[in-house]
Amino acid sequence: MKQTIIFKELFSTELYTRSKATELKDCIHEDADEVEFNFSDVTFMSRSFADELYNITDSFKDKTFIYTHCNDVVETMMTNVSEGRNRERVRGFSNPKILEFKDLKSLEEYLVAL
Repeated sequence: MKQTIIFKELFSTELYTRSKATELKDCIHEDADEVEFNFSDVTFMSRSFADELYNITDSFKDKTFIYTHCNDVVETMMTNVSEGRNRERVRGFSNPKILEFKDLKSLEEYLVAL
């Protein structure tokens, strides 16, 4: 069975927040083997929404997801998030120096000297 989810009807034309995307999980029918995400008229998608959308689709191993009516905004965000998810994350080590200032004047002098 194929299920179609039209984002502008379910949410709006602007897709914000990870928590909003999480609501999508409850909308996907158990008996659907193919789920179409219809992005017609979507004008904005946040990075967090796109990332959570990937989390949701990854959690359904038995379903095929199809993305339709994606404009440049949606395609760009989905591509950026996908590339970021596939890139190895490297966190550098740093030993930040903690400075203490006795008053605003000494802080100002320090900042001016930079």
